[in-house]
Amino acid sequence: MTATSRKERYSTRTIDIIVHGATGFTGKRVFTHLAKHHPELNVAICGRSQEKLTAVANVVGWDESKCKSSIYVVSDIVNESDKLVAAFSNTKVVLACAGPYRLCGIPILRAAVEARADYLDLCGEPQFFDDALLSFDREAREAGVLACHAAAFDCVPAELGASLAERELLKNCTSCAGVEVIHTMQNISRANATTWHAAVDGFHAAASGELAKSRQKVAENYPEFKQTRPPSRPKEWEKVPVAPGLLPGYNLYPSLRTIKFVGADAAAIRSSWRYLRSRKPDHPRKGTKIPEPRLSVLIGMDAKDTMSALKIMGFGATFSLLARYKWGCDMLHANPEGFSGGVFTAGGPTQEELEKGRFCTYVTAFGPNSSDPRARIKVSGPEPGYVATPILIISLALTILDAGKADVNDMSFESGVTLPGALFGDSEKVYEYMRNEGVNFDVVDEFDDSQSPV
Repeated sequence: MTATSRKERYSTRTIDIIVHGATGFTGKRVFTHLAKHHPELNVAICGRSQEKLTAVANVVGWDESKCKSSIYVVSDIVNESDKLVAAFSNTKVVLACAGPYRLCGIPILRAAVEARADYLDLCGEPQFFDDALLSFDREAREAGVLACHAAAFDCVPAELGASLAERELLKNCTSCAGVEVIHTMQNISRANATTWHAAVDGFHAAASGELAKSRQKVAENYPEFKQTRPPSRPKEWEKVPVAPGLLPGYNLYPSLRTIKFVGADAAAIRSSWRYLRSRKPDHPRKGTKIPEPRLSVLIGMDAKDTMSALKIMGFGATFSLLARYKWGCDMLHANPEGFSGGVFTAGGPTQEELEKGRFCTYVTAFGPNSSDPRARIKVSGPEPGYVATPILIISLALTILDAGKADVNDMSFESGVTLPGALFGDSEKVYEYMRNEGVNFDVVDEFDDSQSPV
């Protein structure tokens, strides 16, 4: 493939964004957010069922003519890949909203790269990050195509919060020795079972050695990752942040009980650091001469509610034990509600729960010495999984669309298969879009209890 500029490629395409998986629990909300808040964009939808796609289109008021021109039905993404490529060939940005990505993500990404359409997904599955990198990164670079995973609550607040915190710290400090991310939630009691199923398969992949094999293949095929490893962390640096161990920890500012967050954030942040370092060895934050910070990603709860923390850890221990075995995975898949204490259900949260839910993520970047200043970022927004996530992936898509209008853009790369921190961590536009859409990234002097939604 011979690469063409994004501006040149976009000039011949009439569809700004196509939402694949637009009838799913999250995909439907991505599509309706686009239709409601961005009527200036020409949006199309794609999925397996004409009937379901038409029903979703009718909700936002598409007429018969618009449905005919902007609905693409692909019932078998493997055996009808030509239909996918045809749909994507007139598209600037593909939003892939159908998972689990370990099972169905590769055909969608393959079609996007072949069609030279830029691509974003909601995937929070570390093995898919590696498999997609191996399969399409070099081809995407040659074609001038961008593909970015984890454009959702997994992992945008953590990744872009960490990038912004480092940037702020380095204005007043020579080095970043550590980054701490703490997610907190309010009025959130249920999630869709699809997320649960992806987590079960992802954990099993890690426990069974599948993830390790993928990472070994990445190491073998990307020698530049080894060649651009960072130097060892200086021994005199403070060992910050301090992560909790087997029992819940305690964070003073704001006052929170904390436990380790088992989502994909930590894997995504480290993968972004590695990829950015290999592509930009002289990068001011992530260059090859800069030691890598310690990283801790946590979930925060009311500091007085130790029992809730222990309860979550108990459910987590049961989950991690069963997910190691195929028979255990079968049990977890069969009864997500029972094994999650009623959190993950087939119906997902109600509309009232979606409207009342909130999240706040606290990100701190630490200097090498205890006397060094700290940089603090408060990321806040609506219900994270199904209200904030559409905002996040659309904000990233708008940033890419802007890059197709200008000769210069502020993303880190023009092409490749990567993650939000590497691609957008130095972009000012993406933070502006997220704030305008309803997810705030605020630089604060201190965290206080009044800011916490817990």
